[in-house]
Amino acid sequence: MKRILSIHEAPIILFTLIVFFIFTTLSPNFLQMSNLQTILLQITITGIIAIGMTMVILLGGMDLSVGAVLALVATIVGLLVNAGVNIWLAVLLGIVVGALCGAINGFIITMFNIPDIITTLATMYIFRGIAVFVSGGVWVTNFPKEFEFLGQGKILGISFPILVLFILACGFVLILGFTRFGRRIYAIGGNKNAARLSGMAMKRTKFLVYLYSGMLSAVAAAIYASNVGSIQASTAALNISFDVIAAVLIGGASIFGGTGTIVGSMFGILLLGIIQNGVIISQFSPYWVDAITGMLIIVAIIINSLKRWKDSLKLEGKLK
Repeated sequence: MKRILSIHEAPIILFTLIVFFIFTTLSPNFLQMSNLQTILLQITITGIIAIGMTMVILLGGMDLSVGAVLALVATIVGLLVNAGVNIWLAVLLGIVVGALCGAINGFIITMFNIPDIITTLATMYIFRGIAVFVSGGVWVTNFPKEFEFLGQGKILGISFPILVLFILACGFVLILGFTRFGRRIYAIGGNKNAARLSGMAMKRTKFLVYLYSGMLSAVAAAIYASNVGSIQASTAALNISFDVIAAVLIGGASIFGGTGTIVGSMFGILLLGIIQNGVIISQFSPYWVDAITGMLIIVAIIINSLKRWKDSLKLEGKLK
């Protein structure tokens, strides 16, 4: 039992199960298969973006531009498919645009040493402004029928968006856990000075992390455009960056960097999805969702701070 509780993701998994059980008892409709599938579908977009955000936060950074990248890529992909471009080619071009947005963030942050939060706050406005300009300020809609597959299609009975999230999450779990690149992310986020003295490629690692964040936001954008069916560039995914950051922190990532996992972030996303769905299906006021999310963030930060304090005491004890 002690070994299970020592697992990093144990608190968020346990809390997710408790919340799931509570809503199961509050509403008989919550446990219906159709509702559970709805929850999973609702978290796919934020879940995909959360993979990139986890790596950013592991470095001790923050990417506020993911929502604007999503709006820009979704607009471009929507315009391309409406112009008759092949769907998969349009998605590929959208991913290239997302990668370019991420590369711009990474370049500014690494080359000019501007704090992440300031850089991505600025590019958030720039990317969304470009999205509005490209769309002409009007709704992008009336997508071709085959475009619906990205957000609503199934492969072997499994929803395509859920399958994409699962594959990407598993892939980046392996990258973070078993590659030199993943170990560098944890090392740099855990102790930047030590990483610098050991000669790690800090700028290159940070640049690639933001590049991946942009690419993952682009993948989410294509699914978002297909699922929603219409894009308004000025308002699309307006607050999604805060939802994703909240989920990653609730999932056990430290705002100071160096601590967190993709698995924890996925459970953080799932927990918020369960709360959002459960509050509505149990006929509570939807305003409770924001209040509960805020409380969970505070609890997560307190837990992380206590853990850092405990670890520092252990380190001091070993040094004595």
